[in-house]
Amino acid sequence: MDKLNYKILVPTDFSDQSNYALHQAIHLAQIVQGKVVLLYVLQEKKGILGKMFNSEQEKVFNSMVQEKLKEEAKCFSEKHSIEVDTKLLHSTSIHGSIVDYAEEIQASIIVMGKGATYKNDIEVDSIGSNTSRVLRNSKIPVITISNSNHCLGCNSILLPLDLTKETRQKVSMAIQFAKMFGSKISVISGLWDKDQEYVVKQINAQMMQVVKFIKQQGIEATGEIIEPSKGVKGLIPILMNYMDEHTDLDLAIIMTQQENDITDFFIGSSATAFIRKAKLPVLSIIPRQLDNVIVGM
Repeated sequence: MDKLNYKILVPTDFSDQSNYALHQAIHLAQIVQGKVVLLYVLQEKKGILGKMFNSEQEKVFNSMVQEKLKEEAKCFSEKHSIEVDTKLLHSTSIHGSIVDYAEEIQASIIVMGKGATYKNDIEVDSIGSNTSRVLRNSKIPVITISNSNHCLGCNSILLPLDLTKETRQKVSMAIQFAKMFGSKISVISGLWDKDQEYVVKQINAQMMQVVKFIKQQGIEATGEIIEPSKGVKGLIPILMNYMDEHTDLDLAIIMTQQENDITDFFIGSSATAFIRKAKLPVLSIIPRQLDNVIVGM
């Protein structure tokens, strides 16, 4: 990743969630000496809803959005000495425009709020429809931010792995980000069948290989295999407990799609469930973008 060309795309609707995402993007841009692109997608209505405003009213609203974008860009740019560009798009598909514009400007990463839902003034686990669709369709990594937590840097990365399956590509991406941000990596996995000795030996051996390889890249790393409590099924409940107990973690990295013969826990609904529940920023990547990366384990 070339720091000089590192572009961070931040979709905004001027909500609190968007502001948290923008703050996170600014901190990342400072670390990588990159720039931020602040994007507002104005959704065009179809049918009768599209005829509610005349052209003059539309111009006024567009002008207001443009001024708000420029105001935020100037404020953050001057305060943090970061280049911040702005863009206003009109589209019937918000998520489609975000994904397409990211490709158009060759963005390195997208940082966006995951969508907030409240019940009795308390934030509940949720993920917005536009965020979910961006995650499914983006060709570049996406970091989702909740209201609960965002970090000033990225000192500690959580890397959950299913060590019975392909791990090379996700480890490679974690190493890439750890080098860029100067992070340490905490690798964790679950032990589902402790009664089968060969499974225990295999998982322990693979964990040792992963941690050893990460350390060989000059990155501080730890590995932990967790035996789930009675009645607990799947990796996600284990991860939630682990993140609650390790408050120094700044970022979790997961894969969101299955591609060819590459599989892991975080596919489809499992990825959505993890992102919805996680209080940490979550970096979601898709396997196909890493096909040419070999980690040599």
